[in-house]
Amino acid sequence: MTIVPVESGRFELMEKVVDLWSESKTELQIARELGIQRKVVLELLGDYRAALATDPMARDMARDHLAKLITHYDKLIRKFYSLVRDLEDINFNHQVAGQINAALKAIAELEARRLDLIQKAGLLESGDLGDELAAMEEKQDIVMDILRNDLCTDCKQKVAYKLSQISGKAEVISSEVVDV
Repeated sequence: MTIVPVESGRFELMEKVVDLWSESKTELQIARELGIQRKVVLELLGDYRAALATDPMARDMARDHLAKLITHYDKLIRKFYSLVRDLEDINFNHQVAGQINAALKAIAELEARRLDLIQKAGLLESGDLGDELAAMEEKQDIVMDILRNDLCTDCKQKVAYKLSQISGKAEVISSEVVDV
């Protein structure tokens, strides 16, 4: 009788597969390197994921990592808002408008990614999700109002063109003539 589990060879192979997978190698590359079939690689990765899903320590580590990532997104979003405030204090020109536009776009993308992470982690209940989406839509409306109304005429045309590419709808630009 032996103390070594019958499946120890399979676990050793699983560790090799996971090590190569963590190096961002594809299933096919792993199969070729280890001389096994791709379906075996997929089975071993599936077994590994299943083992992680039932391991309380792995879940705790994943939650900690998710919390750190969300905190990081929060810091980045605050920095971009600070950048927008700083840019608004500078004499307005086309370059400043472009930088503000880029910063606002980055804020929207970071908030969407953060929300996606939270949702995929299952941390948002349906009621919370609705509140979060409503808040995001409100912020998006503010950003769109800035892009449509607070830019110089030249910038408005460029931004309107880009917005129409995104939405698929023509953007209306008001042409007000102001005497100075």
